[in-house]
Amino acid sequence: MKPCINCRALNFIKIIFKGGIRMAETIKYSLSFQVVGGTTIPITGEIYPEAYEKIKIDVPNATEDLSVNLQPDGTNMGEFLLIKSSTYGSELTYKVNDTTATEIILDGPHAFIGKGAVGILDSSPETLIFSNNIGKDVTVEILLGRDATA
Repeated sequence: MKPCINCRALNFIKIIFKGGIRMAETIKYSLSFQVVGGTTIPITGEIYPEAYEKIKIDVPNATEDLSVNLQPDGTNMGEFLLIKSSTYGSELTYKVNDTTATEIILDGPHAFIGKGAVGILDSSPETLIFSNNIGKDVTVEILLGRDATA
């Protein structure tokens, strides 16, 4: 029997205020992967980006190459990227920065924690380009934690 793996939802975003002045943002994350009847691996932590972007878009069925701007130009600025959809499947894809880039299948939530992980997509992910042929409209939520200064 193939083991079933469950992932608890990410818990995140806590904005710190001190004396009425907004301090650096804090994004908290908490994941727990459990093999039913087997091991559990918890992962928790915090990152402290200078800024964050929360984006929520509708991607209608039969959409090809819908561009979503993430951040201004700046190599290695992204520290955290979460891509979540209302529906997942092999016919929901995205590309990074270029319509000719390799398609990435969005068949589950994608979480990239740390500059190294975000850099796997591209050293400067500025645009995500979505295509939806899943058979129905979907809503995609994106959370990006990034540096604001060069």
